[in-house]
Amino acid sequence: MIVPSGLRAKLNAMKTEAPPTPPRRQGGLICRASRQPLDPAIYDLPPVGLRRLGWCGPRFDIRRCLFLDTETTGLSHGAGTVAFLVGVGYADGEEFVVEQYLMRDYSDEPALIDALCRRMEGFDCVCTFNGRTFDMPLLETRFTMCRMRDRWRELENLDLLTAARRAWKLRLGSCKLSVIESEILGMPRQDDLPGSEVPTRYFEFLKTGDEALLSGIIDHNRQDIATLATLLVRLCAINDRPQALTDQRDQFSMGRSLERQGELKPAREMYCISARPRPAGTLAALTGERIAGMANWRLYLLCRKSGDWDGAREVLEQMLLRRQMLGAACLELSKLYEHRLKDYRRALDYALQSAERPDGEPPEASERRIARIRRKMKQDMEAKDGDI
Repeated sequence: MIVPSGLRAKLNAMKTEAPPTPPRRQGGLICRASRQPLDPAIYDLPPVGLRRLGWCGPRFDIRRCLFLDTETTGLSHGAGTVAFLVGVGYADGEEFVVEQYLMRDYSDEPALIDALCRRMEGFDCVCTFNGRTFDMPLLETRFTMCRMRDRWRELENLDLLTAARRAWKLRLGSCKLSVIESEILGMPRQDDLPGSEVPTRYFEFLKTGDEALLSGIIDHNRQDIATLATLLVRLCAINDRPQALTDQRDQFSMGRSLERQGELKPAREMYCISARPRPAGTLAALTGERIAGMANWRLYLLCRKSGDWDGAREVLEQMLLRRQMLGAACLELSKLYEHRLKDYRRALDYALQSAERPDGEPPEASERRIARIRRKMKQDMEAKDGDI
């Protein structure tokens, strides 16, 4: 068959023409360092505040503490989740140094792990935000996957997430680091990349090689690291002197935190502070009675636990005067007068009041309680008549 010369030329050109290739990127680990002024208060963290944050190691030395945060390809702990960016920070004189290790390809992971390992060698502990349950277990897995498990070091972990939730969850609801920065530290971020978008940006970079996609991730991570140092100072201060707190919700929250840690005397003090009435007619008075009721309830439970029945009665009666948790307060007063003070008439009166409240005990239980108290009243009257 004779092929026209024009077609033959096109076919020959197709044979020699190389297929299109996707844009290539330059591999290799990116290491970045930056410095910023350091709050001098970080060198004088109160031991009491540190202990209440959860520090249980030996004497704390900020110069031996490494602040750490990761950016990952997902939120699971599976072998497929990779920490493609690890940021660390540490105190250096009057400055706070942030170092970031970013891999531009999965093949860079051994170099990232090696760089991180070398940096961790100079420190005894890490300060993280949810690092105890996420960042550190993930990094340990990546050490193993890169066959460097023998170089992994277990460092004491001061995780600030738990302490932040105890202090501010009642007031903030969400204790994301960005929310804490804005509402507590007074340093809202500008044009910050949401954490939920970080994996998508990185995957897009892997496809295109466009390093402009990485700048927002790097800035986000650097701010996270810097915030950890500021947050540590603030949390230590409020845990050392919780009486200085001014927000009623925070006062109550610190009382709960102290109670959980077994520090009952300062917990009672914080409950008393948060239960104080606010000036009448103010918004704080309208919204604060719920918190005050919660504080008085915790005070009652502490009195009951210690066997302080007079104190328990006084707290419950105060709750009734301020119309706080009326059903529950009446029920507990009924129990107190029935079982401890043996005043069955008053026990019956409070049981009947509790039965009328929606927050009292269930109707079946209430009916049984009322019937039992009436039997005791009858038996008590019969016994008195018999003594005459």
